[in-house]
Amino acid sequence: MKKKLISLLLIICCTTTWSFTAYSKTEMIAEQQKTVTVTQKTISQKEFENIDKIQIFWSRGQVYVTQSPDENVYITEKAFVMPKETEVVGVSVKDDTLLIKDYHTISNLSVQNNMDIDTKEFQQLLQQYHDTEYDLYVSLPQKQYKEFYFKTVNANCTLENNDFNTVITEAVNGEMQFDNVNADFINSNTVNGNILLHTGTGAQKYHLKSVNGTINADFIIFPTALSVETVNGNITLSLPENDGFTMYKNKLKTYKDFSTSFALKDSNQKKVYKNGEILLDIVCVNGSVTLKKV
Repeated sequence: MKKKLISLLLIICCTTTWSFTAYSKTEMIAEQQKTVTVTQKTISQKEFENIDKIQIFWSRGQVYVTQSPDENVYITEKAFVMPKETEVVGVSVKDDTLLIKDYHTISNLSVQNNMDIDTKEFQQLLQQYHDTEYDLYVSLPQKQYKEFYFKTVNANCTLENNDFNTVITEAVNGEMQFDNVNADFINSNTVNGNILLHTGTGAQKYHLKSVNGTINADFIIFPTALSVETVNGNITLSLPENDGFTMYKNKLKTYKDFSTSFALKDSNQKKVYKNGEILLDIVCVNGSVTLKKV
C-alpha cells in the first residue's frame, strides 16, 4: 500500500488534540531531566567586546538567557541523549553579532493513505521527538545591547536580567517570559504560546501579540506606546498610576468580558482615563481583558 511521508514536526505542532502522555503506558522521556551535556562553550571578554546583537534560532526545548557571573559568555546545551555531530548547536561571532543556531533534525512519519497510524511506530517517533528536544543556557555579560532576536517553533524562552535597545521574539508554540529586562522596545509575537512580562521588566514601547495564548504583563513604568493583541487568549495588564490613557472600544470585540480598576469615562468610541494622552491599542476577539491599577 502506497505510503505518504508526513513531517512529525507538522503533526505535533498543528494537531493540538494529540497529547504525548495519551500514547504512553510508561513514563515518557519528556518527564525525565535532561542530563547529557551536548555542548559547553565559553566566549572570552576579548572575543565578545564588540558584540552588541544576540540572535538565537531554536526548534524545541527550553531556552534560558540570563546574566553572566563575569565578563565571559557561557553557552551550554543539554539533551536526553547525545545527538549526531552534525546536529550540535552552531555558535558563531561575526562583526557585532553573536549567532546561536539549532541544527537539530526530525524524522518523517510514514502513514498509510487512510491515515491509520501504526501505534508502535508512532510511539517510537514520539520517543525520538523527545530524544531530540534540547535545552539551551546562555549567560551574557551585563551591558547595553542593541538587539536581542529569538525565533523558534516549539521552544519556550526565558530572558532575564539584562538591558537591550530592542527585543524581538517570534514563536509558533513557544511561551515567552521576561524577567527584569530593560529595553526601549519589546516586540513579542507567538501563535499558540503565552507572553509573560513579570514585575521588574520595563520598556518605553511594547508590541505583544498572540493568537491563542495568554498575555499577562506587569509594568513598572507606564509605557509611552503599548499594542497588545489576541484572538482567543486573555489579556491582563497591571499598570501603575498615570496621567491618562485612551482605549478604542470597537477593538474589544469581547467588551462584555472587560474589567478595570481605573475610572474610565466614555467618549464616543473611546474609553478615557484622566487626560487620555497615551493610546493603549488593545485588540481582543474572544478572550477577556483586565486592567489592574498597581
